[in-house]
Amino acid sequence: MAGQDLDGYLKRIAAQPVSRRSFLAAAGLTGTAAFLASCGGTAASKELFMYNWSAYIAQENIDEFKKRHGITNFVYDTYANNEELIAKLQGGATGYDIAAPTAEYVPGMVEEGFLEKLDLAKIPNVKHIDPKFKGLWWDPTNEYQVPKDYGTTGIMYRGKNLPEPPTSWREFFDLAKGSESGKVVMVDSMGDVFVFPLKMLGYSLNSLDSGELEEARKVLLEIAPHVLALDSDLYQDKLATEEASMVLGWTGPLLGLQDNEDTADTAYVVPSEGSLFWMDTWVMIKDAPHKDAAYKWLDFIQEPAIQAAETEWNYYATCNTEAKKLVAAEVLENPAVFPPDDVFEKLEGAEDTSGNNQRLDIWEEFKSKIGG
Repeated sequence: MAGQDLDGYLKRIAAQPVSRRSFLAAAGLTGTAAFLASCGGTAASKELFMYNWSAYIAQENIDEFKKRHGITNFVYDTYANNEELIAKLQGGATGYDIAAPTAEYVPGMVEEGFLEKLDLAKIPNVKHIDPKFKGLWWDPTNEYQVPKDYGTTGIMYRGKNLPEPPTSWREFFDLAKGSESGKVVMVDSMGDVFVFPLKMLGYSLNSLDSGELEEARKVLLEIAPHVLALDSDLYQDKLATEEASMVLGWTGPLLGLQDNEDTADTAYVVPSEGSLFWMDTWVMIKDAPHKDAAYKWLDFIQEPAIQAAETEWNYYATCNTEAKKLVAAEVLENPAVFPPDDVFEKLEGAEDTSGNNQRLDIWEEFKSKIGG
């Protein structure tokens, strides 16, 4: 990975202003939140309750953590997007210890009182985090989150199904309306989906301009009847069965598909107009009932060998310098995982735009038109 461009990129976003208002409105997306029963308030050390993205931790690392620390009850609940995580907390859910929100959501979670301030002395392995990923606008004092990994939003596709693979959002749009109609999946994530029309039109993916959003709305409504599904969890299965030929999504499932002879033609591209740079983070939920186990997890997952295994398993780039030295060359040199300079030049960091009413209305209208 070319560090110079990443260094410059992160410096540009380090002082980006925090958007609070949008976070405070996010609960409106999901209606009534589910509730997790309280675990009784005791700081038991043999349990850990995690709320996370689907299939986001290598099972071998979970097993090793349980064995090493005597964890007898490791609960792993999942959410499809950041808005679902937020809505559940705003709805009063209790009992979770650890979650992994995307970075731009951290300031709002702090303001709402959802996060514990971290005692970094209990997480000595944070010394391995590359300094370029510290002190960024979402946590300038590095008190509330530990970087988990980072990646891009792009197009994953089955090469054998596409005579001309997409290299741009415009080509993705044309294929979706044409030969690949009904074979397109998008992740169920408003911020990621909005990247497509806005970047295709030449606008910032964080745009709140009403005219630009109206143009994006027209693009989304035009493509909606041709979309097979919104799916953040199992889109790789739809690619594997060829029910889908293209996915607006992330690199996570790529390695598994490429390693299978039947799906080795799967590829991933960051569209030429540019796309989203995202970073997910580890946070501790306020009043976590198992703080001791939570701190052990936060330290364990940053052990270089453990972190390298995570990158090789989930196919997202590690923020851990020592772990990077242990990542297999075929993963480290894969531009889909560790973007090169020319890709980074076209990436844009996210702001929390989730509470913009026009975006919310467009998203709901778009979802209502999926598949015709």
